Amino acid sequence: MNHLLNIVQKELKELLTPGAILSVVVVVILFGAIGTALSGESQSASAPSPIGVVYHDDGTYSDDVKEYLIAGYAAAYGLTTEQAKEYVIFLSETEDDPAGIVQQIADHGYAYVIVIPSDLSQNVASQQITQASIYYVYQNESLIGSATTSTASTIISYTSSALSIQIINQLTPEGTPAAFVQSPLTTSADYTQINGQIYKGVTPMTIAASLVSQTLMIPIIVMIVIVMVGSVVISSMGSEKENKTLETLLTLPIQRTTIVAGKLVAAALVGLFYGVAYMFGMVFYMSGVTAGVTGADLSKYGLTLDLSQWLLVMVLLFLAIFSALGICMILGAFTKNYKMAQTMTMPISFLAIIPMFVMMFASWDSLPAVFQAVMFAIPFTHPMMAMNNLMFGNYTLVFEGIIYLVVFDLVMVWLTVKVYNSDILITGLDQTKFMRKLNKVFNKKRKEDNDN
Repeated sequence: MNHLLNIVQKELKELLTPGAILSVVVVVILFGAIGTALSGESQSASAPSPIGVVYHDDGTYSDDVKEYLIAGYAAAYGLTTEQAKEYVIFLSETEDDPAGIVQQIADHGYAYVIVIPSDLSQNVASQQITQASIYYVYQNESLIGSATTSTASTIISYTSSALSIQIINQLTPEGTPAAFVQSPLTTSADYTQINGQIYKGVTPMTIAASLVSQTLMIPIIVMIVIVMVGSVVISSMGSEKENKTLETLLTLPIQRTTIVAGKLVAAALVGLFYGVAYMFGMVFYMSGVTAGVTGADLSKYGLTLDLSQWLLVMVLLFLAIFSALGICMILGAFTKNYKMAQTMTMPISFLAIIPMFVMMFASWDSLPAVFQAVMFAIPFTHPMMAMNNLMFGNYTLVFEGIIYLVVFDLVMVWLTVKVYNSDILITGLDQTKFMRKLNKVFNKKRKEDNDN
């Protein structure tokens, strides 16, 4: 039993290193912060937002329909009628001015604009169904952020039901069409502005859902490739140290910069190869999974990438893989053997997972400035959000990411060369001047405790 306890104690001491514990603590804090940010976005999406209404009917049902619209908004958000009046804004634009309507959305930040034809009362009198329209402006929102736009159909449905009850309660002439009585007001079409152009028959919710299903592959591929290549690099360095082959390599008449560059470039090229291969596989996988599923054809709305844009995605992917390898080379320098190398892969894995989850559920614009800074600092974020940024013409953020990754990679190469030029690779971290002083202080403290 004593031998078992000794072995358990030895293994725990090797596995639960301060670096491993610190990485877990940092990740827990980051996940908590990200969860708070996403929770704030969910609350923001469910909070009441001002909407516009274009309705200029002066007939019998004009005032009643306006009251029903306000009441429908109040029911959707759990407000009183008086509170809802502050959010339902009746506009002066006419129903045949789409450009003026979407301009109102852009100028005043309306979630959407409901347009009800001015001949509604006349249509009711002639037993004709009136078809309303809804206008949106797509802002490259996340699936959570675009959820607020779904209340438009709820408000129209509420208004239609209330109007239907009013009509039914009246002396309905015999022979009145049942479809008209049940639904005197319906939605004819949705209008959404995407990249400056108005499209009919699509809502932001549909666009966001389609974007999620089609762009999800990039974050997943980046995460898989970085974790896989990073694990291989760190484990390889652990094995080289354990088998003493690293010492042999360092004694060869080759500059350390050449050794570092060779290792990084070769591994980065392999990682890029894996990434492209996985991307093609993921494209076929996603097309098979989403076959028959209703969604928007993004090519109809100009939300596709051309060859030059795909090349930018590949450049970002290569630079991100290079960044990961630079981090892994530095982490691998502090490993003593293959077993210890396995625990060193945790920081790189979590750094890849965090932006993947964030980009899946939130858009860049919806993140607070502090979280934008954190996400920007993580090199793996940039290829993950590149596809969306390129689709919506946000080239500034894309090129800023490329510049940042180039600088980050150069710093990683410099640090790696510094590490390779030091004795840490051979003697280990414990033999550095700082660690010897630190161990001396702890040993002195431990001796004093034992004497007491």
